[in-house]
Parts: sequence; structure tokens; C-alpha cells
Amino acid sequence: MRKALALLLASTLTGRAFAAPPTAPSAEMDPQAKRITGSEKYVPTFGLRASIARGFKVYGVLAVDAGLDVPKEQTRKLCVSIRPRLISSMRDAILNYASLSYIVGERPDVDILAARLQKAVDGVLGKGEARVALASVIVFDA
Repeated sequence: MRKALALLLASTLTGRAFAAPPTAPSAEMDPQAKRITGSEKYVPTFGLRASIARGFKVYGVLAVDAGLDVPKEQTRKLCVSIRPRLISSMRDAILNYASLSYIVGERPDVDILAARLQKAVDGVLGKGEARVALASVIVFDA
């Protein structure tokens, strides 16, 4: 019985040892991004969400779909390579707006939101390297 268990354990361990390594994650491209523009200069940054909270109560979710107009090819390649850092900076800007500046029950001020997103992008890429283009700003009530 022990010998059978040892063989079973050894076969499962060696099976895992020779398994193929995980594949590299593909660049996540939202299929809806192609519908917005066919421009090669456009880099989509979809899925930016932030909860609208005051104190310990959540009032809803602010959902922003945006993209970047990046004229230089070298900067576009940089955007793709540091995409997680870029999106994190943009999410922080949206969270800051949703939790501090947004008035619950009102329409979001897209001018302020776009300015904050532009400042976040400029902080990562450098001023004037990319321009933020808002695709949609939606508030979902809780």
C-alpha cells in the first residue's frame, strides 16, 4: 500500500515538473476599443472604476472609459510596456475625484475629471507626450 502511494505521489510530482511553463499574458485589448477609433495613435485604457464613498457608506461606482492619443510611436511602445503603472495612476486620479470632489446625485464634471487624468498621465509619461480622450463617464448607483 505504501509503495503504491509513493509511486502515485512520484508520478504526480514528475508530471508537474515536466509541464509546460505558463504562457506570457497577451496584451489585453478591449474589443470595443477598435470601434471607437481606427487610429494607430490611440491607446485604450478601458475599465477604470472607483467607488463613490462618503464615510462608511458606498453610494455607487464611477466608471470611466478613456484612451490616450499618443502621436509618437516610441511613446506608444512605452505606454504598452508600462500599461499597469499608467492605469494605476489613472485609477488613483478617478478614485480621488470620486471620493473627494464628486457630489452624490449630480452629473460628474468631465472637465475636472479629464484634467486630473491628464495630470496623472503627464506624471507617468511626461508633459505633452499623450493626450487623454474620454470615451464615457458613467455613475452606477448602489
